[in-house]
Amino acid sequence: MKKFKSSIVTVLLAAMLTTVFTPAVPAYAFSLTDLIAPTAAADKTSSGSSVFDLLLGLLLGKFLGNIFNTSDAAPGTSTLGKALGLSDKTEASVTGSAVIATAQRYMGVPYVWGGDTPAGFDCSGFTQYVLKQHGIAIPRTAAEQFAAGMPVDKANLKIGDLVFFTTYKPGASHVGFYMGDGKFIHASSVANKVTISALDEQYYTERYIGARRYLP
Repeated sequence: MKKFKSSIVTVLLAAMLTTVFTPAVPAYAFSLTDLIAPTAAADKTSSGSSVFDLLLGLLLGKFLGNIFNTSDAAPGTSTLGKALGLSDKTEASVTGSAVIATAQRYMGVPYVWGGDTPAGFDCSGFTQYVLKQHGIAIPRTAAEQFAAGMPVDKANLKIGDLVFFTTYKPGASHVGFYMGDGKFIHASSVANKVTISALDEQYYTERYIGARRYLP
């Protein structure tokens, strides 16, 4: 009897593993009838076998049902897949509008030289911090950000592009996010906070040196 039950367990485990690891096979490919019929035919003289098979079959069905329950998952994603961090959906690309929305959350945050947190930002600390919230890593200083990004003509600016200016020293020394409509958001030492300015203001028109794109 013990040997017989051991054989049943082996068959059930094999069935379970086949169901779990073979995507082409439906999760409930092994019905209760499939599970208990062979064993009932194999030993009709054992009074305990059918009950034992029935219980194991019910337990296996419950187990598989829990694993492959997709009622709260995205289409094509099993509960097991979610537990393993798998998904059949690809995360959407970051948009310029999303970046600007994040940047605007920090309107009024004070300007702090060397600051790179919401307690206080300098210009490049602000752009680096905001993009980091969207999984995009850029260098720390304005000069480094200007050197690393993809060059963009002023006529082809898109929302979320970085715009650069030469201010207290030659080269890129100030940076902000282009918002569209000729405006940009930046941590300004003049305003002493995160604010919005216009590219056509004389100060910025005279000091504009280019733009860089980091978004996909």
